[in-house]
Amino acid sequence: MPTRAPKTRTAPVPVTPEDDGVLRISTSSSPPVEEVRVTLFVIDEEEFTVPKVISERLVFLALNSMRDDGPLFSAQRLVELLLGRPQYNRLLVHYERQAITQENFDAVVKTVSALFFDHMNSDDDAAGKASPAS
Repeated sequence: MPTRAPKTRTAPVPVTPEDDGVLRISTSSSPPVEEVRVTLFVIDEEEFTVPKVISERLVFLALNSMRDDGPLFSAQRLVELLLGRPQYNRLLVHYERQAITQENFDAVVKTVSALFFDHMNSDDDAAGKASPAS
């Protein structure tokens, strides 16, 4: 529970928007970041790419999914996070049409998971240093 300020103060404290102790975050001021991507696999000459640098945001989202959803569902969520929703949907279309086998789909999930966990187990400080070789 948040702590409450005392009802009375012994001396007035000047409060300014910058110095009131409240963290203020603006979502409108963040410019979009251009992401460098590398090819991870190809289906019928269509390249499927992942970020060259796995960002802290993707790590957080993936780990949160693992915590909430368990290993089976979080593996698919990890694939979706790293491929991005449009590429993930194209992968699912191939799978639903039975254009790729269960073994192919499992290999994709395994490849993406290995990439992510290699990143997590790397000795590098910054996110993304263990991303796929370019």
